[in-house]
Amino acid sequence: MPTDPMYLKGYSCFENLTEEQLETIAEITDAVCYLPGQILFEEGLHSEKVFFLKEGDVEVIYNIGESGRVQVDTVSGQEVVGCSALIEPYLYTATERSLTQVEVLEVDAKALRELMQSDCQLGFMLQSQIIKILMERILTLRLKTIA
Repeated sequence: MPTDPMYLKGYSCFENLTEEQLETIAEITDAVCYLPGQILFEEGLHSEKVFFLKEGDVEVIYNIGESGRVQVDTVSGQEVVGCSALIEPYLYTATERSLTQVEVLEVDAKALRELMQSDCQLGFMLQSQIIKILMERILTLRLKTIA
């Protein structure tokens, strides 16, 4: 069932989009809840969804060779995860598991990629915002590893 476009307005990725663009994205978006300990997606699997967290905390886990699975970060509310669904080869680059009850907006990745290609303005704005969010996350992680 499509999501109310108003839910999208709270995310920086969507703040500069028109009402029509928000409605189009809402049509390919579902609101989903995960219980603590549930996997949102697995590293290495084909990525079918991009997740916009509404509430709750998820842990980011990487498979680090001989070290095994290592939690490298925690992501909380109003964040985007599963961004690798927008970049070839469309494979998740981490595993994400809910630490608390988590409410997310799941966006169909293939439909979103098609929308971004057909509406270049929307595509540019989304890519710019997602890159900004990911860069901030990388810088925060870098500071955590230094401390």
